Formats: sequence, structure tokens, C-alpha cells
Amino acid sequence: MEGLPKTPQKEESLGSETIREIESIQKGRDLSVLSVKELNSIKEKYIKLKEELGISNQEGLQTSYEQAEVIMGESFYGSEEITSTLGFEFPKDRIPPIPYSPEFLEKAKELGELLMLRVEDNGSGVPMTMSHIKTIMESRMDKDEEGKLFYDQNWYKEEPFFKESSLKTEWRLVSKEFVPDTTSKNYIQQTRLLRDYLLGLESLSEEEKEECTDDLLNELQDMLDKDPDGNWKEVAKKLSDLSINKNHRRIPVEVIYDWVLQFKKTKGRGILERNYDWTGTLSSGGRLVSLGRADVHGVSVGDDGPGHRGGTLGVVSLR
Repeated sequence: MEGLPKTPQKEESLGSETIREIESIQKGRDLSVLSVKELNSIKEKYIKLKEELGISNQEGLQTSYEQAEVIMGESFYGSEEITSTLGFEFPKDRIPPIPYSPEFLEKAKELGELLMLRVEDNGSGVPMTMSHIKTIMESRMDKDEEGKLFYDQNWYKEEPFFKESSLKTEWRLVSKEFVPDTTSKNYIQQTRLLRDYLLGLESLSEEEKEECTDDLLNELQDMLDKDPDGNWKEVAKKLSDLSINKNHRRIPVEVIYDWVLQFKKTKGRGILERNYDWTGTLSSGGRLVSLGRADVHGVSVGDDGPGHRGGTLGVVSLR
């Protein structure tokens, strides 16, 4: 049956009754035609089946597109939102499976996270860079009298993060709010708070845990304290290279892509209307790039050294 985990050996001794229960609800129909009640019933059976087969955490059982849309509701951003916002249809056969189980998505929704489908190009091979998103959105936002997409671009219009860095085709969970207490903190302090937050959600790999230790963060802070003018660039590079910041902070193109999809769907400017998300990307000058202040004049792009503390500068988590 479409969507069921492929475990033929285990199925003989485990889960066969649950599979029959799912089949009796589905009755050979595609998930897209099932009612919400039927989808919820199937979701409960999937959870039971996962427990019977001993599949843990988010890995193992995938969730269908239709089921994820039901679970996440307004927090779901898929191919329809891409078409309505950016004006192109991404090929369905290139949309990857959703790598989260139904119960994982239920918890993500409770946490206030968004499920975002990101795409690497416009369906015709043009990479989804910040520059290309600007080209797409300028006329669309102007037509709808929604203001500018970007504020003054003079300092970064030739930066690689603007012209070259592109999205990957993938599903990611993105927090709507900042990780708690990450404003008015320097980048090292933010990284520690991001680490502890994700540890609480059991969303860090062993490599990420072992790499981002208190000893390392304290060492980087000592480098800044001893010679802030001489060491900041080396500290910024080491922080940007940490797996936790590579994997769980957004890069600039992801920030603007996520933002335009949310803005066009909700008509609200969200947490970035008055605040900045501090990314894991370095500018050519060695500072860490941030995006925010998303008002009618356009999203502002800045960069700061790792010792900077700003009351409007926080961290949006990525899982």
C-alpha cells in the first residue's frame, strides 16, 4: 500500500493487523481523497505501527504530503505556496519525501514550527539564489502594493551569499519565533542557547553534541575577551564552521525564501518585521550576516562581528 514502510520481514510477525486496519480505512483510495477524520485515523495507526516495529524518533516512518498538510494546517508550506508566491510550478516528481513521522510533526506544530518545502531552482534550472528571488518578487510585490523586497543592496549586491548561494530541495522545520533568550546575546552565547534548546528537543546528532562543547565556546569567548580587535575574524570563522550553526541556523537565501512564502500566505511580516535573524554565513569581510527589519521599505541585510549584542538580533532554529 502506498506510503507504508517497507519492512517485509518484520511484517510477517509484527504490525500485520495494524496494516490491515489501515488498509480497511484507505480502501485502495489515494490519501488526497480521504476525509480529515479518515486521515487522522490512519495517522493514529501509523503511530501504533511505528511502535510495533520499534522505529524511533523522526527517522523511519515518513509522512505523506497530504497527511503532513492536514497535521500542520496553516503552518504547512508546500508546492501550492511556492506557485502562489513565486509563480512557477515545481515538478512533483522532484519533491522529496517528508522525512518526519506524523507524531514528530504534531510536536513541531505545538512548538510553533513551520514545515517548509525548499526548492533548488525555479523548475526550469535557474538556481534559487537571493538575486533570483529578488528578480521574481520585485514585480509581484509592486503589483500588489506590498512594498520592496530588499532595502538598499549596495554593500552586498556582489557578495557570494547574494549572487551564488542557492537553496537545496528539501523539507525543513523552521521556528516562527526566536529560540528563547537569544536576543541581546553575542554569537557565542546564542550558539550555546541554540545547542541547549535543540538538546532539549533531542534534535542534535552525536557529532554536533561532541563538537559544540562548553570548553570550546569558553575558549572562543576568551579569545574575544583577550583581543577583540585582533581575534574576532578567527572566532567568527570557527563559529560559522560549527556543525550546529551550519545545520540549525539559516543561511541568508533561506531566510528570504521562508519570509516571502510566509508574507504572501499570511499577509503578516512576522518576527522579522522588527528583528533580525543572525545566520551562519560569513560576508566577504568576515562578519556574520543577518537579515531583518522587514518593513515596507524592504528587508535589511547586515553583518556583525561575533562579539556584537543586539536587542533585535536573535536566532530562528532550523531542524
